[in-house]
Amino acid sequence: MIMLQSEGHGCIYSIDSEGVLYMSPQYQNGTVNLEDWIEVESVDELDEEGVKEIHEKLITMMKAIGWYFSN
Repeated sequence: MIMLQSEGHGCIYSIDSEGVLYMSPQYQNGTVNLEDWIEVESVDELDEEGVKEIHEKLITMMKAIGWYFSN
């Protein structure tokens, strides 16, 4: 699983092999529950927070290792 932490968001992001974006909250002590993923409903609506850029970075990383499969 590839994950990306973004400064100031208080969570980490990951995608599945088809590009669906998920987030998991990061606790105050810096830990993350890897069983607590929430699907990000609309990447475009959250673009002002830089989520679209995070999504694109995750897709690039997944393509680099051969784990991303677009339709």
